[in-house]
Amino acid sequence: MYKYASAIGIDIGRTGIKYGIVRYDGMVLNHDRIQYNQRRNREAVLKKLITVVKEMLDYASDNKINPLSIGIGSPGFVDPQTGVILGAALHIRDWKDIPLGETISGRFGIPAFVDNDATLYGYAEWLFGAARNRENVLFVSLRSGIGGAIVVNGKLYRGNHNAAGEFGQMSINFRGARNKWGGRGTLESYAGAEALVKHYNRLVKKRGNGDLTVTTAKPVFDRFNQGERVAADAVRENAFFLGIGLGNLVNIFSPGLIVLGGGMALGGKQYISLIRESLVNHAMDNCVNDLKIITARLKEKAGFIGAAHYALERLDGKIP
Repeated sequence: MYKYASAIGIDIGRTGIKYGIVRYDGMVLNHDRIQYNQRRNREAVLKKLITVVKEMLDYASDNKINPLSIGIGSPGFVDPQTGVILGAALHIRDWKDIPLGETISGRFGIPAFVDNDATLYGYAEWLFGAARNRENVLFVSLRSGIGGAIVVNGKLYRGNHNAAGEFGQMSINFRGARNKWGGRGTLESYAGAEALVKHYNRLVKKRGNGDLTVTTAKPVFDRFNQGERVAADAVRENAFFLGIGLGNLVNIFSPGLIVLGGGMALGGKQYISLIRESLVNHAMDNCVNDLKIITARLKEKAGFIGAAHYALERLDGKIP
């Protein structure tokens, strides 16, 4: 594939859709995002997808760009061969058993390819971002859910049925409560963004400061970096649990690099340092030697950049 070839890349997120036109060499030619309405079901999301593809095709036509394919990063389990959404996404009702690639391709007459969103985040960072040219990498997306991508010996590791990378479902407390997927004491139940928010709100209410409760993780990190004691307690516990999970992964894969992405990865240098401290305490010395932990470089653009490049590779007959 020549470097000036372009594709439309789409990243289906929790609160909206990020999308753009991207060249094969990673250059973003145009991008935007659209928020969901209150309805977050199959029908509503499919309508949004059609809207954003139309918008990008209109832009392409006006600017003499010819996107060759469409790539879509979706939450849930995906069959990359067929472009079918197999497994549900908790934040989109009825988001399963959808021939998404065929639906979008049939509507616009352009080949459309679908893969898991976290896999494509990591894929973009590996190609063009923080993990470029690295052989053994773990990309970990820190959000309400914790997922990621695995690169082993310079190749994406997908696992059976393309299901690898569900880091947040590892059990770190076998006596813990079951989550919505049936897992007990899972990493994301203790260390995801929702867990951080709930723990912080419990702490401020316990101290009689119920007016300080929050709905997202960002203000918790802001207060932590400003020196608030309650936020520090909540963030330190979150980093401790993340270190346990990442330590398990390091003992298994012994990567040279861990790239932390997602909104929580913007929590600041002190937060990343706390994660590393806990990781080192929960991993074997030989596995930690020379390990680097850094934050993602492409940030909110990674998903649609990875999706676009993936679509061009698929058009070329490859499954990265």
